[in-house]
Amino acid sequence: MAPHNKQEEYAPLLGTKKQDVPALESGGPVKLQRTIGILSASAILFGNCVGAGIFISPKGVYEKTGSAGAGLIVWFLAGLIATLCTITYAELGTLFQESGGEFVYLRRAFGELPAFLFSFCTAFLIKPAAMAVVVTTFSEYLCVSLFGEATATTTRISSLTLIGVVMLLNIVSVKVIVKFCTVISILKLVVVSFLLACGVAVIVKGNGHIENFTSKAFVGSSTNPSDYGLAFYFALYSYQSWNSLNFMTEELKRPEKTLPIAGAIGMGGVTLSYVLANVAYLMMFTTSFLTESNTIAMDSGMLAFGRVGYFIMMIGLLLSCVGCLSGGVFTIARSIQSTGESGLFPKWTSWVSPRLNTPVPAVLITGLVTATYLFFDVLVLIPCLSTAEWFFYFATFCSLLFFRWTRPNDHRPVKVPVLIPVMLAIITFTFVILPLFNPATRTSVFVGFGSLVVGSVLYGLRALIFRTYSHQKGYTETSEKPYQLKKSGSNDSGFGDMMQHHRADNYGDKLLL
Repeated sequence: MAPHNKQEEYAPLLGTKKQDVPALESGGPVKLQRTIGILSASAILFGNCVGAGIFISPKGVYEKTGSAGAGLIVWFLAGLIATLCTITYAELGTLFQESGGEFVYLRRAFGELPAFLFSFCTAFLIKPAAMAVVVTTFSEYLCVSLFGEATATTTRISSLTLIGVVMLLNIVSVKVIVKFCTVISILKLVVVSFLLACGVAVIVKGNGHIENFTSKAFVGSSTNPSDYGLAFYFALYSYQSWNSLNFMTEELKRPEKTLPIAGAIGMGGVTLSYVLANVAYLMMFTTSFLTESNTIAMDSGMLAFGRVGYFIMMIGLLLSCVGCLSGGVFTIARSIQSTGESGLFPKWTSWVSPRLNTPVPAVLITGLVTATYLFFDVLVLIPCLSTAEWFFYFATFCSLLFFRWTRPNDHRPVKVPVLIPVMLAIITFTFVILPLFNPATRTSVFVGFGSLVVGSVLYGLRALIFRTYSHQKGYTETSEKPYQLKKSGSNDSGFGDMMQHHRADNYGDKLLL
């Protein structure tokens, strides 16, 4: 069968017609270009993962483990797990070299509904809420530094300004935002190095806590297995965004090499940074202090070098927030653009500027939704939405196993041992159900799955609108592409029950729902 025709008609209620989409001189729609190499991809991944949390307070891990040694081990093992997740995703990203991340894999494995739910939850609930927290953190610390206090008005003005600047950078040019993220990532590494220097300085002064690495390394360690489960939960939350590169696969140069290499470099850097930051904290403070402080990096700078150290760590915190937001807008915009290109979001959301070569509507949507969350208490919402996020990770690892079974002969530039995705599927499923065993977090599970119910209702309404419009205009749905339409009476025959049939396209055999 011939490759998909990207200029087929679409139902107006679902998006725009083909003549509304700007095209290149060749007549095809504008596509994102492959401009991101290994170094830039590594910097984007590093910048997305290293947010403000590690510079504010790593207390969740130490509260649950109870000791310095156990906490450090958890941070390292969590980084190892996150790196394995990134490498495993590289197999999917090189098998299906399309942008969109989990959306692409869930749609190919399990159909449109799971893919739509992922994009809906990620683009409109999970990621914007998380980015709103990052932006608010940036604004609060900036306002306190400049004005001595952070009022609601000054915080929101600062937050909206930052979002506007980051949106502009993402719209102007891919090269601009990639270089910006690279510079921010380098500066973050400098700040982490300075943080380690703070720890060494305090040890040299004789005010450190070297016993955290010797006689008292494991004193007070928890003996409750569930505590370690929650400790890993907190640590892995800090490593989230390890899947960032899969959202931009179509913009990576030679993705079969860039995805695994940049993934290993980026996550290796993140793991090293987190472990070194915690080593520095433990050089200077007791674990009880770590569980109490909410400004641990600034406390470190103040202890080691006074106001100068405090100022440098403040700059590090602000840079982390800016880098995390920049990379977040970049990746989520690609998710929206990919979903729009498939027809599951309105088609205009997939529009790429022919002059700037950036997905302008998708960037604007990401920024505006994030700005909306500034007016709500999203800290209450994020733990609930994280349940849905872990569920999508679990489903994605299951999709890899599904493809191993249904497409065993497909070329895989990256292929991990099957035990790795099996292990990761078990781990992610554990994190889905783990909150059920804690009365304080049990409600978050039901709220998280409630977001999936809301998404399912929206998907059903969308399908109903589609069928109503198709019936009125004489269109029929084809199995060629979701919501791609053809006039009734076409000589092309359908496949009947698509759950039972495979078809060949430019990507190989694919099971459609």
